[in-house]
Amino acid sequence: MSPTTTPATKPRRFARALRSLNPAAASALTLAFVIGSAGLADAATGGNFILGKANKETSTASLSSSKRTPLSLVAPSGTAPLAVNRNVMVKNLNANYVSGLSAAQLKATGGDGIRTASITIGPAQVEVAGTGALPAGTYYVTATAWMDLIAGDNYGLCYIARGSASFTQLTTGGGNSPGGHLQAAETIAVTMKGGDRLQEWCYAGGSNGSAVINAGITAIRILSSSGTPPA
Repeated sequence: MSPTTTPATKPRRFARALRSLNPAAASALTLAFVIGSAGLADAATGGNFILGKANKETSTASLSSSKRTPLSLVAPSGTAPLAVNRNVMVKNLNANYVSGLSAAQLKATGGDGIRTASITIGPAQVEVAGTGALPAGTYYVTATAWMDLIAGDNYGLCYIARGSASFTQLTTGGGNSPGGHLQAAETIAVTMKGGDRLQEWCYAGGSNGSAVINAGITAIRILSSSGTPPA
């Protein structure tokens, strides 16, 4: 220690140096000392909340604001902004997404169409059932038609198609039955654009007056699937 420097002179020199700073710099330096000193121990009930440290409470802490949202958490991409250690339901906690799906996406969605009146079919395709416009998504689709085939028409076939491409057969059902009844059934998973619809079309192997007596189609949206539906 220098002969001219004593323990008592050091605080005085620091005080003089602090007074020589402008007010903003002095406040920042003082705050740094306070935070640095507080960081030596975890914050507890009644103490300071210290960023970057493990803070502990023995009672519930609350944060409120009369002007704006009292708390905003921001995290890097791919990192959760909040973590909890229990799966107990949090009362009044609303969320925009569940497993990445919005409320609108989780809403049960589908469509159907049923025809009970008889409709004559021949070599040209005839729409026998269809859904209304559907929201975008992947749908599990089933369609059936009860066919009355007249002798000479040889076969009856039905297929599922999108309304935007009515003559593109996604899957077919039916078969040969030269005179008699035939049940056609089709099932497929289909990816739909918003506003498109699904249809069932049927036709016969001749023009002798065969008919579809009952037909129906049902589309139920799939939220997840292990398979790959047609594009």
